[in-house]
Amino acid sequence: MSSLNLVEQSKRSAAFAAVDKHVGPTVRVLGVGSGSTVVYAAERLLELKRLNKLHPELLCVPTSFQSKQLIVDAGLRASDLDDLPELDPGSGSFASIDVTIDGADEVDAELNAIKGGGGAHLREKLVAAASRKLVLIADYRKDSEVLGEKWDKGVPVEVSPLAWSTIKRQLERMVPKSRVQGASTADAAAAFEFKHPIAVLRQAVRKAGPVVTDNGNFILDVSMGKIYDPLAVEQLIKMVPGVIEVGIFSSMATEAWFGNEDGSIACRFARSEMKKQE
Repeated sequence: MSSLNLVEQSKRSAAFAAVDKHVGPTVRVLGVGSGSTVVYAAERLLELKRLNKLHPELLCVPTSFQSKQLIVDAGLRASDLDDLPELDPGSGSFASIDVTIDGADEVDAELNAIKGGGGAHLREKLVAAASRKLVLIADYRKDSEVLGEKWDKGVPVEVSPLAWSTIKRQLERMVPKSRVQGASTADAAAAFEFKHPIAVLRQAVRKAGPVVTDNGNFILDVSMGKIYDPLAVEQLIKMVPGVIEVGIFSSMATEAWFGNEDGSIACRFARSEMKKQE
């Protein structure tokens, strides 16, 4: 078996393991992410459905056109996020989804993630934010110490087409010690590696012009080298007028499953959470 096939097999195994652990008969609402690894999660959901091991009235919330098709093809019920009731109105935090299983372009030691390589990060973040748990699945090539270490295509930033060039120029004015308005920068540590970010309008394949998201917007891929403070970078980019969503998911995931190069799988938690348990 070639190494590529081993990687694909391990991705499949990681997706199956994540689904088996987190999706059972008690899960009423499931968020279904996007990407190549999520295809294997949908495959496992179909198997569990045939074995009658899913909730009989399971609702699946898609994060993209792709994931909605996966849900429909598996014979599962799709639901829009706004149609869901809150799971526990008395809770201190909002949630309408039991668990979401999604892919990632890169995951750091604290389970911060870069997402949006497929252009679906706005809907992915909406669904993740409404979930009690976000579980990531990917292969070993996405497992990093810090964001930007392996993923070199930049942070996907969904922007309004009305002023994408202006937004691009503003993003490229950021510096590593930039912080949100009102925060002190004198002693601030560098949030990212590059002197200034480089923003590139994502171009479509087999279509003239830029990529247009499911929401009718453009995407700027913003390269800044290694990202030392994902939350600060996420906040900085989000503050630029015209930015709709940022493909940095800071402190949202609770668990990540990786398919390894040798075909094995690994489950990982945030390093800080592991230290608390020691």
